[in-house]
Amino acid sequence: MKLFVTGFSPLDVFVEEEISIRKRNFQELVVQKLEAKDILKNPTYIQNDDVLICGATIYEEFKRRQVRGHLIPFRVQTNEFLKALNQAVRLGNEINIINYKEKFFKEDLSDLENLLNIKINQYSYPNVESIDDLIDELVAKKQKSVIGSGLIVSKAIKKGLSGFIWYGRESVKQAIDIAFNVLTGRFEEQSNLKRQEYILEHFNEGVISLNVTNRILQINQKAIELLSLQKYRDLKGISINEIGEFGFISKSSKQNVPLKGKLFDYKNKTLFLNSFPIYVKDIFDGTVIIISDTDEIQKHEKSIRKKLYDQSNRAIYDFHDIVGKSTPIQKTKLKAKKFAKTDANVLIIGESGTGKELFAQSIHNDSSRASEPFIAINCAAIPENLIESEFFGYTEGAFTGAKRGGKAGLFELAHKGTVFLDELGEISLSMQSKLLRILQEKVVRRVGSASIIPIDVRIIAATNVNLLDKVKEGDFRLDLFYRISVLNLILPTLNQRKEDLEDLVLSYTFKRYPHFFNTINEHIHEMTEILAEYKWQGNIRELENNLERLFAYLESPIKVTRKELITNLIETLEDNDFSQLNSEIYAENTSSQDLIKKAEMNTIKDVLNKTNGNKSEAAKLLGISRSTLWRKLNEEELI
Repeated sequence: MKLFVTGFSPLDVFVEEEISIRKRNFQELVVQKLEAKDILKNPTYIQNDDVLICGATIYEEFKRRQVRGHLIPFRVQTNEFLKALNQAVRLGNEINIINYKEKFFKEDLSDLENLLNIKINQYSYPNVESIDDLIDELVAKKQKSVIGSGLIVSKAIKKGLSGFIWYGRESVKQAIDIAFNVLTGRFEEQSNLKRQEYILEHFNEGVISLNVTNRILQINQKAIELLSLQKYRDLKGISINEIGEFGFISKSSKQNVPLKGKLFDYKNKTLFLNSFPIYVKDIFDGTVIIISDTDEIQKHEKSIRKKLYDQSNRAIYDFHDIVGKSTPIQKTKLKAKKFAKTDANVLIIGESGTGKELFAQSIHNDSSRASEPFIAINCAAIPENLIESEFFGYTEGAFTGAKRGGKAGLFELAHKGTVFLDELGEISLSMQSKLLRILQEKVVRRVGSASIIPIDVRIIAATNVNLLDKVKEGDFRLDLFYRISVLNLILPTLNQRKEDLEDLVLSYTFKRYPHFFNTINEHIHEMTEILAEYKWQGNIRELENNLERLFAYLESPIKVTRKELITNLIETLEDNDFSQLNSEIYAENTSSQDLIKKAEMNTIKDVLNKTNGNKSEAAKLLGISRSTLWRKLNEEELI
């Protein structure tokens, strides 16, 4: 955008000062002075967005020549005209006023002439070319002064006359005020237009703006891409009824009637269309159409859900994290890997501490859903009155304490991913029926909402109870059982895979207490002999708990001896053997008990001699466990 100025001589200083004051707020504005004759020679030099300040005379000529841009003429102010008149009177009592096309004063000037004791001659000229002839005529009449525009005055001075311009600083200020008001409006208009264009071009949807006759006012690049309209160079002004690609729109979109959520199959894709009628002061003024690609909508939805779900709820384990080389665990891992390649629901059955969630995460991470959410839900940990809102979410105001804006449920957040339902047998029958509906219909409905939300989730459930027994007792739905247990994975207990004890101990030590690893590794065979004698009711979790206690007892790894390690291990296992918590433990020592104990130790020594010190054989002959034998020897400091 540019500001041009012409015909302001001899007010150059005033104009430059006024422009410089206002230009501070228009840093990118270009100000240029042009001669009127140059503009008349090339009228197209002035663009539509430009502003041109000029004298009143040349203003009329510019209009006649259809000069573009916003033209702002200097306007004669009364006080400034009187000032010019006063200056002219000093040179003589005959004044000449020259104006374009018509006389400057239309009324009778006799009263003014009598008041000032002067004679006022008024002249007009039809075009710029005739000015010189008029000035020559005044020179011939021996006139001394002329009052008029900058163009008239400059020509008069060149011919030897005195010229007084009828503009002053006030006229300049007024014209420049108008010019900068126009520029401000143009800048704001351009800014809004740029913003609008930016929004349209960066909008994820296609946007088409139509006038009342369905002609295109605006169309963004996204709409052109969605409708494959690249072959048309300029679509503005064209009626959508004339373009074949708009056929599905023109047939469905009616003037004055909004269209919401309409789906169309279009060139191997499905489009989602909304149209909105525009009213200006209650008068219909056209239509705005918004077109979306359903594939992109689903991608955005997936991205949003990914960002919304808790990053802690993701699968971090895979099959490499399942420790063990025993036949039972290897067979179970192989079976689980096969399950991972399908999308069917899985029921994992196993005692507490056998690694049900570890297998669930590994199946997820080895499946086609690996990059999607993994939401683990402990069904026994969620209160009955909250489980529905946690599973399915809720809308704003659904109940007292509901968050503003509502909340997405765990199933909704797991869209495209996996939901792991741990301790499935603990949910109520009412929730079982709602869970069954989700599995059948693949939709959820937030608490307090009438609308449904489609979801795509895989279910991996886990239980440490016999669900079929619960079915017989009426506590679990048979139809839900069959929906969940499409694929069944039974996890071996630790007692069924004791040959993995060595790997499990070393793996846990390396991860949790690496500074003890060398010490444990040195005596691992002796440790696992003792651990293998123990009955692991809590499976791997119980093993890890006992290892935690063991490391709590031990001091610096450098100071740990073989005897201390074995002794603390036995004590750790016995501390956890609650079956020994009976009244005998707390009975007072008596002399008879001492005798019995002495006899018991003599028997143990005899048996050890017969077995050449083989403690495993000795424990079998004595009818006690190996750990009990270790404990009794430790008490007598015979280890």
